[in-house]
Amino acid sequence: MRDMKSQGSPSPTAVSIAPSAEKVRWGGILFCGAVFIVALNFWIFKAELSSGGANIAGGNPPVPVLLTLMLLLLLRRVLRLTNAELLVFYLSAVFAFLPASLGGVRAFFPSLTTPLYYSTPDNRLKEFWQLLPDWWVPKDASVIQGFFEGANSRVPWNVWLPVLVRWSFFFLALWAMGWGIAWLMAPGWIKAERLNFPIAQLPLQMIEGVNGRSFFASKLVWCGIAIGAMPSALMAVCSLFRPVERFWDFGAYLTDRPFNTLRPLLIYPLVEGVGFGYFVPQDALFSVWFSYATLKLMNFIGIGILGWDVPDFPFPHAQSFGGYLAMAFMLFLRTPKQMKQSEPIAPLMLIGGCSLVSAWMVFSGMKFPLALLYTFVLLSFAVTYARVRAELGMPYTNVYPYGAQREFWHLFGMPTMLQLGGKKGLVILVGLFWLVRRFFLFQTSAYSADAVKLAKTLALPTNTVLTISLFSCFVGLWAAFISHLFAYYTWGANYLEGAPGTGDYRTYEAAQDYRVLGWLLDSMSPANRWHIGFALYGAATVWLLSLVRKIFTNFPLHPLGFVLGSAYGHHCPYWFPTFFIWAVKGIVLHYGGLKGHRRLIPFFLGLALGHFLMTGVLWAGVIYPIVRGRWGYPLRIIFQ
Repeated sequence: MRDMKSQGSPSPTAVSIAPSAEKVRWGGILFCGAVFIVALNFWIFKAELSSGGANIAGGNPPVPVLLTLMLLLLLRRVLRLTNAELLVFYLSAVFAFLPASLGGVRAFFPSLTTPLYYSTPDNRLKEFWQLLPDWWVPKDASVIQGFFEGANSRVPWNVWLPVLVRWSFFFLALWAMGWGIAWLMAPGWIKAERLNFPIAQLPLQMIEGVNGRSFFASKLVWCGIAIGAMPSALMAVCSLFRPVERFWDFGAYLTDRPFNTLRPLLIYPLVEGVGFGYFVPQDALFSVWFSYATLKLMNFIGIGILGWDVPDFPFPHAQSFGGYLAMAFMLFLRTPKQMKQSEPIAPLMLIGGCSLVSAWMVFSGMKFPLALLYTFVLLSFAVTYARVRAELGMPYTNVYPYGAQREFWHLFGMPTMLQLGGKKGLVILVGLFWLVRRFFLFQTSAYSADAVKLAKTLALPTNTVLTISLFSCFVGLWAAFISHLFAYYTWGANYLEGAPGTGDYRTYEAAQDYRVLGWLLDSMSPANRWHIGFALYGAATVWLLSLVRKIFTNFPLHPLGFVLGSAYGHHCPYWFPTFFIWAVKGIVLHYGGLKGHRRLIPFFLGLALGHFLMTGVLWAGVIYPIVRGRWGYPLRIIFQ
């Protein structure tokens, strides 16, 4: 398995934990979970949906979950909470959180409602609205108008409830896909490949402690928390006096040709990437920023020096699209060997989830070939995304091929897409583009992979983890339905998150996808050879790097690093934090060795935690909602 497993740096798990079977008091855990779900959705409703503050429903691990876990750790002696109970709460809170995040129901609702509200005589959205199934969304125009313009908090539950009951089965099918992927593959990743699962290290060591001591008894942890909180705190203070961006664009200084082709060149102080990057092997860290540098170099040579007039060259999203599919294919090939370590129910859950998702598309009016193709792409993305979480950590949400929905039109062309799915099928596809444009399914597979690591570490039974994640996802889904519909019918989607009457970004994305479909149907654009070529280039590069790493075990380039370097295109926010921690960790390993590396683990975990607490809790959840409208230039921070 050495073609995929990173080489070149030690596995940095700080604590060797002996599995132990501990009893779980379900009454207390269910009570804590219920309080968390209510508080989470109330907090999102008041502090995020109303004001547009930095997304408290963000971060990896989720900020509200980490905050609640900290409070329970402070009370663990009073409540006599065991490690197993704390872990069960963490897992339940994570899966209850996902529907309320930016990639959950906030991406789902606009995909159903925008065709009618944004229809005009010069577009085809009214036609698309009529092609959407009646059982997908309320077809009453006044219901949709109230959704976008507000209706004095009067939610028409009588028409929405049947719709949401039906969609609940679809969401649970997505959960089954993510859960099945993780529990089919992750046990082999743990046992055979010994992957580190960097994101799981923070909750694990918060619960278990560091070197036999409480996590918060470590001075290094508190030092990391203080330093991790500084960047966001300094930017917030500066926003008292002048507008502040959360990034620096060095490309703004590159104004002369050919150097202006390097724009944009964004520097994001993503402290969480530095903290969790400390757990990632050096070759993987190097590969991410090196691949992004290669992307910029190709753009510099092709457009800046050779003068090619090719928009979007060198097509980073196509590269990452092909690379993601190739990576998933190689992981699929290993599945028969890994099934020896997997749970027997995992293949059934995966097959059942995929079958229900495909059947949903077909019953909605999509032809079977297109339904099969889209299900395969979703499955492949979710598999690779879970692998990224297990091996590289990458505490960012958008590490999949961002904008991948556009690649369907580029790679296949409108004539082929019509043949595969029919006109109604393409409308259904666009109505489900939120799945590939946003991250609910991918995050479900990623956190399910973390759940495998955490459950096996503390010897939690599979049926316990299965039950708590399924139940929490269902309850969290309905809590998110309720809180978000109240927000829509209170302020209206046009003003959600503080939008100035133009709709939040997910509403814009959904409407734009329908508009693009209309333009393409009018023009009948064929497949784009450039996109096809670079998608094949991405797939071939991933395969070649995996092959070379089988032969040369110390080869410094990692295939996952390649796909991540191009996943977010030229606006990649995480290349600089990856470069920074690669350099810092290299110095630590050179001068301190493995012993020095392990000694600093509490500091870097504290670094990530401090950033989350300052950015997601103190600033976004408390200060921003109060000062917005009174502050001179309030800083809006979004977790990447």
